[in-house]
Amino acid sequence: MAERMQVFMEYKILAGNERAYEAWMKQVPKELVRYGARDFSWFEAWDQPGLYVELFTVPSLETYEQIKDLRRTKDHPVFGDLAKWMHKPLEEVNCWAFRDRTEKEDSET
Repeated sequence: MAERMQVFMEYKILAGNERAYEAWMKQVPKELVRYGARDFSWFEAWDQPGLYVELFTVPSLETYEQIKDLRRTKDHPVFGDLAKWMHKPLEEVNCWAFRDRTEKEDSET
């Protein structure tokens, strides 16, 4: 079975743009699914206003690279709108992929 990767995206939204950004975010999970992402979660930092994190899984490194590239371009018809509300250029959105290194207990013992 192929190993799924956990993707972590992080960015800051400029003050005053939260409502428009949050309304736009309703379409992002559906768009990510089109590219192979699953298990989407979205968070806002308690102690850093305007800081948001997205977590989702992808089936391969190729899928991760494709989504990362699409999320960082203004040319994408959905993802490109994030540039309207970010505090820095869209090309600089933080995006990482992780392998799960948690040791699993053997269910047969």
